[in-house]
Formats: sequence, C-alpha cells, structure tokens
Amino acid sequence: MVLVGFLQAQNCTTLASSWRHPESRTDFTTAAYYQKIGQVLEEGKFQLAFFDDRLAMPDIYDGGNPAQVVANGVRVVKMDPVATLLAMGFGTRRLGIGSTASTTYYEPFDVARRFQTVDHMLGGRAAWNVVTSVNDGEAQNMGREVHLAHDLRYDRADEFMEIVLGCWDGWDDDALVVDKQSGLFADPDKVHRMEYRGKYLTSRGTFTVPRSPQGHPVIIQAGSSDRGKQFAERIEANQEQTLSAIQSHVLAIRTALMQRQAAPPEARSEQNSSGTSKALRSRSPRRSGGGKKVTSSG
Repeated sequence: MVLVGFLQAQNCTTLASSWRHPESRTDFTTAAYYQKIGQVLEEGKFQLAFFDDRLAMPDIYDGGNPAQVVANGVRVVKMDPVATLLAMGFGTRRLGIGSTASTTYYEPFDVARRFQTVDHMLGGRAAWNVVTSVNDGEAQNMGREVHLAHDLRYDRADEFMEIVLGCWDGWDDDALVVDKQSGLFADPDKVHRMEYRGKYLTSRGTFTVPRSPQGHPVIIQAGSSDRGKQFAERIEANQEQTLSAIQSHVLAIRTALMQRQAAPPEARSEQNSSGTSKALRSRSPRRSGGGKKVTSSG
C-alpha cells in the first residue's frame, strides 16, 4: 500500500471551513506550518506529500464575485506550491514531495529547471504533477481571456513534456567531472543542446541543471478523460526504461544487503562505508534523444 497526503498550499484543507476549528493553526503562510505537516506524514509512513494547485480563487459564487469566498475563507490563499514543497522538504528526511505545475500557463524550460533544482535540493525526493488547468479564472489571471479547449491543452502538453524530458536528458549521468587538476569541469560531449520545434512550442538551447540524484523528478499525471489517458500513455512510453532501471537497482540493493548480512563483522564494516552506497543511488535513465533534435554542446 502506498500512502499519499493530498495537500494545498492554502488557508484550509479540502474542507473549506476547516480554518474555523478551534485547534486549527493560523500560521499557514509559514515554513513551520508545512514542515510540521510533512513531519506528521513522515512519522505516519506516508510515501508522498502531494500539493494540488489552481491559479485562481474559486469563482462559483455571485457570478465570480470574490467577496463571499474572501469573507468565508474558501480556499482564497493559494501560495506557490513549489516553494512550499521546498520548505516542507527541508523539514523532512525521507518523504517524497510533489507539486502541481500547469503545462498551459508555464514555460517548459522554467518548469524543467525549477523541478530539477528542487530535486537536487531535496536529494532526489521531488515529483511534478502535470496538469493542463481547468477554467477561465486561471486564464484571466495569466493574461488570457479564455481557457484553451480541452484537447488543444493536451496537444500543447504533449510538446511541453517532450521539451521538459529533453531538458532533463540534456546532461548524461557522468557529464560532471569537476577535475581541479586538469581544469575540466564537465565533458562537452555529454552535455547536449536541444533543437525542438513543434506546432505550439519551440525550445533551442542547452539545459543548465545537471542530472539529479534520481535522474529527474518523478512525474505524476491523473487525467481521466480519453485524451488525458492518451497523454499519460505517452509519458509512460517515454519512461518505460525507468521501471526497468528501478527494478535493476532494487535487485542490486537487495543483493548487496544480503551479501552484507552474510559477511563476517569485519567485512560488514568495510561494506558499510563503501559497498552498498553505490547500489542505493538509483536514477532515472537518460532517454536517447531529448526532443526532436538533440546535439552535443561540443
């Protein structure tokens, strides 16, 4: 069983009136608030804390007039979930933490860099929940009049994912050298420039964040429409190698642990300092090709 905590970086839980409970905390804009939630989830053996997000206040009352939702505290505080994720991560040790980011209203390079950076900062515990957003209120907050049609959002999201995955695959696992004696910082043949041109999006350049401890963040997608399921299938197809790699790493870890348990005490001490650590570094494998065209930076 996998336990996932469903969260929002806001003033209440999914029960909109929860802020009125006598014991409900009022410091919901502080790092300490989310770190405490993360610590409770971690103590309860949850695998993941997941932040949902929407880029607008609820607009279901009085024809979209915000007065009633503001007065009653109906999910009116919606902070940046990625920053909140990072705060929670710094207060926990093992908990995986995921955040929502929209493929309709953000840019792929920015999302790729932001989540890859967070994955580094948290030692490989980050996840990205991919959404295409849902309503006109979000569109208007983001400088557009109306929300894109449903299937068009997913057409754009297909290209968005190609670019993000291409960015994450822009550095080979061993691209970083950092050899102070020779002066070689990174191998140019292992850092790859992307040239992507689609119907909706383009991206030309070299990604700026190396591979993270798990290769790249975990990807979450929960679309239930037929088009959403097709989108999820494309993500899964791109990540088929990941499952195989994880299974191989799990086998390596189990084998290393069995060997360690079977070894005499003096050998266990040596293995504890070197033998099992490499096996525990599981990473998402780099895909061959990270976009419609990828070239070496060298």
